[in-house]
Amino acid sequence: MIPARSSSADRAGLFVLVAGLAAALLVAFLAVRNQTEQRATELVDQGSRLVKALAAIPKDGLVPSPGRPNPLAAVLRAHGNADLAYGLVTDPQGQPLSEVTAPGLTPSVLPLAADKPAEWFGHRPVDSGAAGLELIEFHGPLLHDGRLEGFVRVAFRAPTLGFDARQLPFLAGLALPILLLVPLFFFMLRSQLRPLQEVSQRVEQLAASAPADLAGDATARDLVTRFGRFLDATEKRIRELEAGRGDAETAIKLLGYKREKVESALETLPEGVLVLDEGSLTVFANTKVGPLLSVDPAALVGKQPTEWPVEGGVLRALSPLLGGASTSQTADFHPDGNESRRVSVWALPLFAPRDATRRLGSLIVLRETTDQMLAAQARDEFIAHVAHELKTPLANITLYGELLRDDPNLAADTRVEAINTVCDESRRAAALINNLLNISRIEAGSIVIDRQRVRLAELLADCMEQLQHTGASRDLRLQVSVPPELPPVELDKDLLRIALNNLLTNAAKYNRTGGEIILSAEETDERIVITVQDSGIGIPAADLPRIFDKFYRSADREAVARGGHGLGLYLARQIVELHQGQIEVTSQPGQGTRVTLSFRKPHVLLRAA
Repeated sequence: MIPARSSSADRAGLFVLVAGLAAALLVAFLAVRNQTEQRATELVDQGSRLVKALAAIPKDGLVPSPGRPNPLAAVLRAHGNADLAYGLVTDPQGQPLSEVTAPGLTPSVLPLAADKPAEWFGHRPVDSGAAGLELIEFHGPLLHDGRLEGFVRVAFRAPTLGFDARQLPFLAGLALPILLLVPLFFFMLRSQLRPLQEVSQRVEQLAASAPADLAGDATARDLVTRFGRFLDATEKRIRELEAGRGDAETAIKLLGYKREKVESALETLPEGVLVLDEGSLTVFANTKVGPLLSVDPAALVGKQPTEWPVEGGVLRALSPLLGGASTSQTADFHPDGNESRRVSVWALPLFAPRDATRRLGSLIVLRETTDQMLAAQARDEFIAHVAHELKTPLANITLYGELLRDDPNLAADTRVEAINTVCDESRRAAALINNLLNISRIEAGSIVIDRQRVRLAELLADCMEQLQHTGASRDLRLQVSVPPELPPVELDKDLLRIALNNLLTNAAKYNRTGGEIILSAEETDERIVITVQDSGIGIPAADLPRIFDKFYRSADREAVARGGHGLGLYLARQIVELHQGQIEVTSQPGQGTRVTLSFRKPHVLLRAA
């Protein structure tokens, strides 16, 4: 039985040696192919540079003349490439003017397209006329004052995939380590398997002698039986371990897949997310955390919150949430100490899915809530402004209403003044409410522009007449100036009336006694321009950049004394911009104000669309 074992081992050793030799040959083949491809790339680069250099020499410098050696041969000999096949200088029709050829080769002169400048520089494979030899020809033009005088053509032997004696040291260097490692591996394997082979030989010897020697030996028979059971148990245990290893690998891959899904979901959330384990150690931080905490998220993972490289004020704001509380908690902080920004933080406890009493860690959610903060501030300011603006007219109405009610013998002039005041303050409150309603509709996007053909002369006259009827234009000269040839325009008549009424009301309110208001319109090549000009108190230069802000009021003493709620110009600009128009204000204190509205004509809007 031992010789059979030796024969089997010898066959295994021979197989290992053959496999190692095959691997060495494969590596050598791949290395040779890689070197061939590299030589081909270098040849293309070398040939292109050589042709460009030769093309820069005048034709007379490459063509031989009596008493002078062939200059082309000198140049190519200086290049010193053993794979050089031939060099030619030809005229535009392809007739050779100078020729240098390697021994045993006859150049095959293929014509070049003299009428296609894009093909003058390049390379191409050509037939060498010899079996098994491929050439690559590089060509370039010879120019003089932009005129084609001929071509320079250089050919090299194309690199082939084959054995080269010069590559023998390189191939030997690759194959030797492999051939040395294969026997080493084989002998190490044999040394490890030798104890098992000896056991197997002993078992076979016992099995062979059992019929003769063990028939009456109960101890030997029992030993063989026990050893067989041991081998069966060992084989069974090996199968169980292999099955367990497969299950463990599957479970590890499944856990990794689930973890990747959870982390991917957390990365897609618009909020910053931090996950802390039960020991408050950071185990995950998505990319949204970086801008909110002004830190690289990777710098937080694997650290306690006290070790985070964040600003001290931020850490103090977060510290009450990071202690592992069992209920949800919230806090706010200002990033980088900037009071105009706010980040809100929620800390949520994480519990085991099947045991709600076992806490696994905490989920920290960070969200930029600057918009909500600014919206709340704007809401509070809006309510304060509206309450203030409504408070004055309502107080005046109440005061004069009580006066009219409680004093039946009121003087006639006082009664008229009270009634006029009640009417004026009612109109003031109604104008404020209407403006607020229109602004809310515009800001909510619920207004749709209803363009229709409008005769500006009639609309402007109607707006001026309405101003006169309200009594706001007492002691003022009103003038409407519209050219009779002004064509109709396509605008939303109702919205434009609201804008003009607000501008005219301001012009009357901030005018001087005996002043003037001029409402005019004119036409340019591409626009219709409407102007409201008054001779009032004007607007200080410091207030001009903010006059279109909602609820903005000038601090000028005279302007404050005349009242107003700061919505007229804001509403007018919103309406003009809905029409894709422009509004501008120019003013000088004490010299009046000029408000200009301009709208593009229909054909201009169509061209822009």
